[in-house]
Amino acid sequence: MPARPVADPVFNATGIGVGATGMEIGFGRSEPGAIVAMSKLMGMEPAVVARACPGMRAARWPDGTALYFEERPYDPPAFVGWRAGADNAGRTCPL
Repeated sequence: MPARPVADPVFNATGIGVGATGMEIGFGRSEPGAIVAMSKLMGMEPAVVARACPGMRAARWPDGTALYFEERPYDPPAFVGWRAGADNAGRTCPL
């Protein structure tokens, strides 16, 4: 059962704002933490988290929202981009 979203995501050039709280899921955050935070904003977990294009992974929600993560050799992948509807910021994979 989906949870109730905690705030509206505010997509911007440096990541994703958390409603009017002043908090942000910023670029550079590790994949596990970014996915947990975004899942709270969306009110559900992503439908899929998988390789998206060479060197990148993506977490995708049913509405088409996607967070992109750059794979790193010794650390969890880092949040580097998002796509929501026709908008995007940071580094993403081609559609």
